[in-house]
Amino acid sequence: MERASAGATITKIRAIHGRMLTQEDYRILASKKTVTQVAQYLMEHKRFSDVLSGINVNTIHRGYLEELIVKSNFEMFLKLRDFQHLRHAEFYNSVCLKYETQQLLSLIDSIFSKTRASFISGFPAFLINNTKLDFVELSKCASLQELCSKLGCTQYKKPMEQIASLGDNADYLTCEVILRTYYYKKLMSSVKNDLSKSDATLISSAIRSELDVRNIVNAYRMKKYFGAGSEEIRSKQLPFTKLGKAKMEKLYECTTDTEMVEYVRKTSKAAATLFDRSDFIETEMAKINLRSARKLLRTQSMPAVFYAFLQLCDVEAANIVHIIEGIRYELPREKIEELIAY
Repeated sequence: MERASAGATITKIRAIHGRMLTQEDYRILASKKTVTQVAQYLMEHKRFSDVLSGINVNTIHRGYLEELIVKSNFEMFLKLRDFQHLRHAEFYNSVCLKYETQQLLSLIDSIFSKTRASFISGFPAFLINNTKLDFVELSKCASLQELCSKLGCTQYKKPMEQIASLGDNADYLTCEVILRTYYYKKLMSSVKNDLSKSDATLISSAIRSELDVRNIVNAYRMKKYFGAGSEEIRSKQLPFTKLGKAKMEKLYECTTDTEMVEYVRKTSKAAATLFDRSDFIETEMAKINLRSARKLLRTQSMPAVFYAFLQLCDVEAANIVHIIEGIRYELPREKIEELIAY
């Protein structure tokens, strides 16, 4: 079967992007008082009218609403992949690896917190037919060692062995770094192996920028909330960087969270105009990903446009979750808006 034209896929993605939530939509949503009101607005919006069709907005739980939105994005990614007949290309299947990684981390978190029963009840059903992992069986694991044993015949063998070897020194953040490092190395490898040099250059740059954002936010949190030193912060960082290793090393050496914010503003052109409110560094840094993705979306590279769209959908879904959480904790509209990246 002939592959659909790259131009058709780009057009399709840009058309969907044109229906995504706007700054005005977010402001309206931030003014809502209940999850029911949020669900009603989204149901009537062209972006989510199909996925929310038929639900009872008066009884919908916030967790289920969030799952429906994530499910909608996941299924859309698969449709775009299959539209190009790229089911067997590792790069286009990285979205499945990403979701698997997130669920493994949720499972590990439930093992640490001894809430494994709640893990399977909150497991996204849409992933069942798109993963080779038996999460029902995995959810029975009571320890990291047991989980490592059950994943011994899967691609996660090496990272899980690394986690299990930590023994009593294991903590969630270290486990997250190990698994996300594995994911990003696989992603970068697929970019190099599956794509043309020009496409790979565009996407690898976007991934490195995304990792800078993750590492900066992580370093800031560790410094602000736990007073972590440079060595501890350095040990919890993900690989690859666009900003540069030397500049990231200087970030880790900052003595306070405020110093970190000022350093990032002076060092990163992308962050120079951000951080009006350093209390919400996650939102400010998410804006960098948003700008990068929008720029990538304007290229004529189908793989780059595909990856940019993944990032844009992630930011949109995160914004909705922040709005729902803000309403849950009865934050005023102004505070909720500060949590939204647009």
